[in-house]
Parts: sequence; structure tokens; C-alpha cells
Amino acid sequence: MTIARAALRLLLLILASVGAAAAEELDRARFNPILASIVKVEAVTEAGSYSLGSAVAVAPGRFVTNCHVTAKAVSVALLYQGLRWPVRGQRANAGRDLCLLDVPRLASVAAVPRASARDLEVGNPVAAAGYTFGAGLSTQVGTIRALHPIDGGLVLQSATYFNSGASGGGLFTMDGRLVGILTFRLKGAEAYYFSIPADWIDSALAGDDDYRPIAPLPADTQPFWSQPVDRLPYFMRAAVLEARRQWTDLAQLAQTWAAAEPGNAEPWFVGGDALSQMDRYADAVPSFHKALELNPQLAVAWLKLGMAERQLRHFDEVQEIARRLDALAPEMAAELRAGDRDSTH
Repeated sequence: MTIARAALRLLLLILASVGAAAAEELDRARFNPILASIVKVEAVTEAGSYSLGSAVAVAPGRFVTNCHVTAKAVSVALLYQGLRWPVRGQRANAGRDLCLLDVPRLASVAAVPRASARDLEVGNPVAAAGYTFGAGLSTQVGTIRALHPIDGGLVLQSATYFNSGASGGGLFTMDGRLVGILTFRLKGAEAYYFSIPADWIDSALAGDDDYRPIAPLPADTQPFWSQPVDRLPYFMRAAVLEARRQWTDLAQLAQTWAAAEPGNAEPWFVGGDALSQMDRYADAVPSFHKALELNPQLAVAWLKLGMAERQLRHFDEVQEIARRLDALAPEMAAELRAGDRDSTH
């Protein structure tokens, strides 16, 4: 099977969150009021079928969801407190997959607090909340796995499981601030759940004169994540190869990616990690160094660099890297030191 076909088979449109045990528990007293601001979306198509999703209150009478939930709708309603509330209009940015719904009769629903994805780091705990399969509201706690630059924002990749019905639900910090909108996942792969950034909401909220009556969106406008494979963002092509453990192809893609985005640290990190997976540690080290030259705060790159240096038995370098990590990510420093002790016994 070609990489292109593999990618297309792995990409899945619809999402959601499922409650499950997690390493870090939710503060229910903090989250219960926030969960009350997440509603179910019912979009009815011209053929009479339904598309189900979730939406989050972000301003009085304004709810954000994914455009792929409402793309074919001729009418949309929000389910809140057991009643259906008609959506008067929407403002759509289909390329970003972000639609803002106008529901004046729900102006009393509290807007959730928001934060920027730029305040997050890999490893931070987050909680996903949405309506699973269009049924009950549920939550899942996980961690940030990567932050992918795109269109002036950062797409958040997390290990917070979600499935059908939670499209348009929220990804929250553990203190209850919205940082992302649950959007898409890779089918059959753990820790490959993606949310568009809450940072994009501000531009969607600007102005009140562009809300249009509910009607099907133009069919030729597709979200960035459902483009043909050769037009997908590089981070998505890389995620497919990583999930399939195709390290040689991933290392080659990373070179192309780095040439296309010379100021982005991520392709250098991804390339270094792919080389490490192939036990090519001497080749991986320069790639990690380039990633850190571009982004010295990328703690996970320091960790992977330290692991590669350990395999090369450069123990002095490992200790220096651990000291750098003490300030950036103490838990990663401890992990690196623990591995260093194991390698000397």
C-alpha cells in the first residue's frame, strides 16, 4: 500500500471524548460549571439525516464548533437542559474547521475561560470534554504530545481519547481554561488526537455582521486536515508515518519538511527521533542539535538528545543535558538521570 493510501485510510473525520481513569484526576468542583457550558449539536441535512457534535460557549449567545459538523446542514439546534434551541446563523472558517454559532436565546450560558496554546508545553496534562457518539457528556484526561505550528496558531496533539460526537468539544487545561477544540484523530492510533487552537476564536468573534443563515457550506472548501495527502500539513504526514513506525520514510519526509519550513524546529526533532528509532544515534544527534538551535525551550528534544548521547556512551554530555533540563522540565531531567544510572549497572 502506498503512503498516500495509508494516510487516507488512517485519517478519521469525526471525534469525541470518553470518560476513563487517568493519571491526573479532574477537580470536579472547578470543572462542573465549565462542563455546563458544553452543549450537544444536532445538524439536519437536506436529506433529513443528522450530524451530531458538540459546541462550547465562548461569548454571550456564541458557541464554537467544527465546521465539519454543520457543513451539510439546512438547520442546526443546540441541546441544552433538555431542550432544543435553534441556531440563528453561523460564521464559518471552513479551512480552519472553526464555525461560530449565533444562538441569542442561550446568551445566559456562561462563556468558558480561554488560554493560548502557546502557554502549553509537551507533557502538560489536559482534559477533553464532549458528547460521546452524540450521547452523554464525558471527559478524558491525558497529556499534550506535540504542538504543531500552522496558520498563526498551534494545533494541539494530545493523548486524550475522543471519538464520534465530540467534534467541537473542548480541550482544557487542568485549571479549566479552553485551549483547543476537539477536531480529528488518526484511526487506530493512540496519542494521535488533534485539536484546533482556541487562539483562533478571537478572530472569529470579531464583529457581528457576518453571521449567515444556516445553509450547506461550499463543497469545495475543505478543512486543512482533510486535504489530499500531498496538500496535508507536514505534521500530519509525519504523524501517519510515525503511527505506522515507518522510520525510514519519516526520516526522508523530515528532510523535505525542514527544507520547506527552515525556521521550524519540529522537522529536525522528528527526523532525529526517526533516526534514533533506527539506532542511528550518531546521525540523530546533529538533528536534535538543529532543533534546539531553532527552539532552545523544546524540552523533549533535550531529552531525546540525552538518550541518543547515552547510546553513544557520551555520559558527560548526558549529565550536562540533564542540568539544562532541570530548569525546563524537572521530570524529564529525572527520567534522563534514571536511564543514565540504569546504563551504568
